[in-house]
Amino acid sequence: MKQFENALLIVADLGELKVFRVVRKEGIFDNELKISYVPEPVTDLDYIAGHRKLQDLVSDEAGRFGHSHGEAHNLESEIKQRTIKDIATDIATISEHEKADKLLLAFPKEHFQELMEKLSPEIKSKIIKAIEADLVKTHRDELLTYFK
Repeated sequence: MKQFENALLIVADLGELKVFRVVRKEGIFDNELKISYVPEPVTDLDYIAGHRKLQDLVSDEAGRFGHSHGEAHNLESEIKQRTIKDIATDIATISEHEKADKLLLAFPKEHFQELMEKLSPEIKSKIIKAIEADLVKTHRDELLTYFK
């Protein structure tokens, strides 16, 4: 499990990004040294546009504006793309700030490839394991089991 040394664990979806530093813990159990790794929270960011419904973004108090279905779809797509770009930027910023050598990343399958395309080559080179899964709601004590 040495692969977890100096690693950040990042789980995200279009609405939230959670970052954990993987910390090595040592203890004596039955006269034997035991080593484990636990994720400790670094930051938790919300992406408000990712949570909002399209109708909330394109309507006024009297109701929906007169947008065609195509315009609404384009707006929704643009919001998703902008959010994915923001997530990629935040991953780079946090990785640099935390001076992480390695990254573990989980992002939902639906937009996984789009996120990977927006990550810089430098960030991609730090990723030791990336999985297509939405683990944002997963309890932190269970997160590392997905990366073994």
